[in-house]
Amino acid sequence: MNNDQELIIRIRSGDKEAFGLLVKSLLPTAFKTSFLILKSKEHAEDALQNALEGAYISIIKNKEIPNFRAWFFSLVYSRSIDIYRKINRHVHNDIEHVEAQVSISDPSVQQVVIQKENKAEVIGHIMKLKREQSVPLYLHYYESLTIKEVSLILGENENTIKTRMKRGKQQLGQIMRQSHILQEVKVNGL
Repeated sequence: MNNDQELIIRIRSGDKEAFGLLVKSLLPTAFKTSFLILKSKEHAEDALQNALEGAYISIIKNKEIPNFRAWFFSLVYSRSIDIYRKINRHVHNDIEHVEAQVSISDPSVQQVVIQKENKAEVIGHIMKLKREQSVPLYLHYYESLTIKEVSLILGENENTIKTRMKRGKQQLGQIMRQSHILQEVKVNGL
């Protein structure tokens, strides 16, 4: 029995702290995933709150959850799509709330700043993609989920996810090339 299953059993037996322990490590990724879909901090928080409520209720009602992590991300995705449909394509650019996490030991301050700027720039470009391309790319490359896990979360076939990721990477390449050309024009005054 894994740690998630033990925590689920503790939740069902009335341990009030166990739910927090179960979801704590998943919250940053869940928020970023929801934010990537909704492009609004407030809407992403709403979707995450709805997913947390749904997860707790499902656990209390003894729903069988063999892989909590994948199931929870699927729930976050579903709640985010619900809100997305509700607001009917109302988009906010609120990228500064997406955290940049650096995983290099003892980098210089300049390296950290450059990496954060690059990551924020790439995430900004990913947000320009269609949702069906941006979410799998983000989950796979920024949250280190396998393609199988991404397919479970999104409820899609693995080959569909691979195709969307390939098309998304191609589109992302075009967006980034255009962005760098425009930046060079601005810098060089051309």
